[in-house]
Amino acid sequence: LIMRKNDQAEELLHRFYDLSTQADRKGIVLFSNFLNMYEINLLKQNEKTIYTHFSLYGGYQGAERQMVAFQPDALYYNWDYPIACVKIQPLHQRFAEELSHRDILGALMHLGIDRSLLGDIVLQEKFAYVFCVENMADFIAKELYQIRHTQIMTEITSPTNIQIQIQYRTEQGFIASNRLDAFVAQACKLSRAQAASYILGENVFINGALMTNHNQGVNPGDIISLRGYGKLRFDAFLNTTKKGRLHIQYAWYM
Repeated sequence: LIMRKNDQAEELLHRFYDLSTQADRKGIVLFSNFLNMYEINLLKQNEKTIYTHFSLYGGYQGAERQMVAFQPDALYYNWDYPIACVKIQPLHQRFAEELSHRDILGALMHLGIDRSLLGDIVLQEKFAYVFCVENMADFIAKELYQIRHTQIMTEITSPTNIQIQIQYRTEQGFIASNRLDAFVAQACKLSRAQAASYILGENVFINGALMTNHNQGVNPGDIISLRGYGKLRFDAFLNTTKKGRLHIQYAWYM
């Protein structure tokens, strides 16, 4: 039986409420696993039903997947998010394939790790960082030794010890008008009808907020997450063609 989205939402909200009431009753900070953009949006929309104060963090500033900390009012101790980071790099750089986000995630899922135990996977020039719940770091470091045909080595580190240099792939294109369905169609190489259906399916987030209105416009500086495709930054309207089409620039997060 496939659980409907409404059922999933109710179950998740019940879990949030349960964690917040337990945190208050016990006087301790309690944490969720990593939440995706849809789940974070659901939490924020229902903030008034949460019993305690809460905060979100994913291991670095700007993380897409984040963990919620439910914090009781009368709190007298310092605490940290139970997030660790595993650095992954090829054992032999000379023979290494160029590994994608999908390659790394696929290898981790193949180990039987639940997606909610994993945060963002951030690609850097010659290595990658995998953010995860603290008690999964040892397992990942020991069990992950090959991705595709590339042998890799792992190193566990604290998120506070690393600096993330976000890398982008800049693209340009043309859209008929400043509408979200036109932009999604261009960025994801879909038809306008496919893009509108995708948006209505609650797959698009702008600056962390769920968007279901396909007439919505985009603005320079917007961070747009497209479930199943990735995340990008909308950069600029460059010019307008003689036929009135908008020449745009945007940058995919690598």
